[in-house]
Amino acid sequence: MSRESSVEALVEAARELFAERGPAAVSLRDVAKRAGVNHGLIHHYIGSRDDLLRLVFTTSTARARDEIDGTIGAADAVRVLRKVGGDNDEYTRLLAWALLEGHDPADFHGRSAALDAIAGDSRDVRVALAIAMVQALGWKLFGRYALIAAGLSDDDADAVRARAEALVDELVTT
Repeated sequence: MSRESSVEALVEAARELFAERGPAAVSLRDVAKRAGVNHGLIHHYIGSRDDLLRLVFTTSTARARDEIDGTIGAADAVRVLRKVGGDNDEYTRLLAWALLEGHDPADFHGRSAALDAIAGDSRDVRVALAIAMVQALGWKLFGRYALIAAGLSDDDADAVRARAEALVDELVTT
């Protein structure tokens, strides 16, 4: 197995395991076993578990950033953010685990040049984009709870989510 394919296998195995159990509950041996490589390769090619976690996020956010870079406006960026975050169970779980374990998001998430270009100097657009990110991820994690707590448990969850997204869209596009 080449270096590149070994690293890809390790990143994929780590992404799966970190999302399933949380980074703190996963050993480098667990990752190597799932990837089908010698665990010494992690130390040789990547480094520590924290280095591996950063690499997992770097590859995940690079894909998202590539997709966001193709957007032309705030509404398109919100659509991509929803797809990347809220519609991706594995990514949402991985991010939640990492944050709950106390990892600093600045260690594994950078700013997107495309989002900077879309928002420009507008603090309101940046706040609206932040709300869209929180809404997408929060709905995935807490949507069922929110429906029950708000007395909407008998409502169609998809319809409530669509209405919440429409409200966020209004914030972003105004």
